Amino acid sequence: MEEQRRIRMAAAITVNVILLIVILTAVIIYQLIAIGVGNGRKKAMEKEISEYTQKLEEKQNDLDYLKSEEFLLDKAFELGYSFPKD
Repeated sequence: MEEQRRIRMAAAITVNVILLIVILTAVIIYQLIAIGVGNGRKKAMEKEISEYTQKLEEKQNDLDYLKSEEFLLDKAFELGYSFPKD
């Protein structure tokens, strides 16, 4: 009787350890997948930030040109204004 009880106890412990290993393995696999997805999102966001930074620089250059005296002269000549000669 005592021997069977030990055998049942060993079997129960073995089953519990196997279940624990399976559950932990599933959690690790899930975490690895989540990390991979997160890295993909990070790369996409970095690329998007780079694109928007480049667009911002281009627009800043346009704004600087529009604020410049050169733009005013170009626009004046385009609209037909001519400067009187001394």
